[in-house]
Amino acid sequence: MMNRADKTAGRTGRIRRAAAGGAVLVAAAVLLTGCGGQNTATPQTVSGTAAPVGSDQTATATSGSDSTNAVAAQSGSSASSTGVSGSEGTPSAASGSSVPACATSRLKITAANFDSGAGHTNFQLVFQNTGTAPCALTGFPGVSFVKIHNTQLGKAASRTSGTTSIVTLAPDAQGYADVQTINGQAGYSATQCDLTTVPTLRVYPPNQTESANIPWNKQECVGSTVQNLQVGPVHSNR
Repeated sequence: MMNRADKTAGRTGRIRRAAAGGAVLVAAAVLLTGCGGQNTATPQTVSGTAAPVGSDQTATATSGSDSTNAVAAQSGSSASSTGVSGSEGTPSAASGSSVPACATSRLKITAANFDSGAGHTNFQLVFQNTGTAPCALTGFPGVSFVKIHNTQLGKAASRTSGTTSIVTLAPDAQGYADVQTINGQAGYSATQCDLTTVPTLRVYPPNQTESANIPWNKQECVGSTVQNLQVGPVHSNR
């Protein structure tokens, strides 16, 4: 039979073992809870923040680059377009002048001041600046008779002797070039003269590659051996 002391010792041992077992269960529960929290937080960080933000930043950068390139391309195209038309509207300076040469597109060109006699007809080409800024004419214009499709008839004008000068035209101002043609057959044979009704007088302003056409509708010698046209340099006096 167990005495009182032995019974007391037995109860104390059971209490301690139970307490130790409970502590182990609590520690295990805490460990499992901690591990479970870490596994949940990590996927949220990766999938919920890092991936979408990185993707959005890439998309924005691409879109911004595309927009910038599109604007640059349009600007380049406009410049190219402004450069193409600019070559006509803003020509290089006339030789020896800081004033731009008069572009054909900014000139009104007419024929005036006709005077016939002694087998020749004299007239003037009138160059009027229709632009909004001064421009300059220097040297001889190119002159010839042409028919449909700008096909030349006869020889282009030869140049007379004369001193060239820089003629600066303010807006609406005019410059002049003297031209001479043969009257009728003018001593040539019919074969040599090849008298033809010429529809158009073609004029190139000095130092320009674009021409202007003046309605003519006159009979002129356009034979290949006849020098029918002569032109002088541009000057400022009528």
